[in-house]
Amino acid sequence: MNSGKAITLLDRCRATLPYLVVLAIGAFLYYAAENFEFEQSSGRIGPGAWPKLILILMLASALWGAVSSALQVGKADELDANADQMEALVRPPEIYPWLVWLAVVATLGYLLILPVLGFFLGTIVYAFVLMYLGHYRELVHATVLSVAIAFAFMFMFMRVVYVALPVGIAPFDRLSYALMAAMGVH
Repeated sequence: MNSGKAITLLDRCRATLPYLVVLAIGAFLYYAAENFEFEQSSGRIGPGAWPKLILILMLASALWGAVSSALQVGKADELDANADQMEALVRPPEIYPWLVWLAVVATLGYLLILPVLGFFLGTIVYAFVLMYLGHYRELVHATVLSVAIAFAFMFMFMRVVYVALPVGIAPFDRLSYALMAAMGVH
């Protein structure tokens, strides 16, 4: 084996190792969540359901990262690397630290409007503002996506996790109660 191939193999191992560690830890934690002891009640999920769901997502992404890093490391040739360096010099990445601060302010604003507008309307406003700050300017798409995000989170929190969310004050609470009734939340 020549030294060029040994370096490539070593690079692949180094790139893949963190993902394999995450896979091992995730498998152990999934096993632990699988063995939670609890008293089963009808119509309710057990205490291990959410950790297992999150661990499945973590395991899937770690597996994806392990396979892709094992296949990709060492494949880029020097011409591509030089072209990327030249592109970075010609067009430096745009960095907007003030947008981060605006997102922090938007988050604080979200916390303030949540008790007034309720979770659904407040989340629509918050998601739209974050998309706009992220330079997404398709206003119709951003609006539809904001409504879909708010509804999905409301459904998940109220129907799956059984968390009470703020409904807002009148007249905004009427929409919250109507959505809760449509979702079958009592």
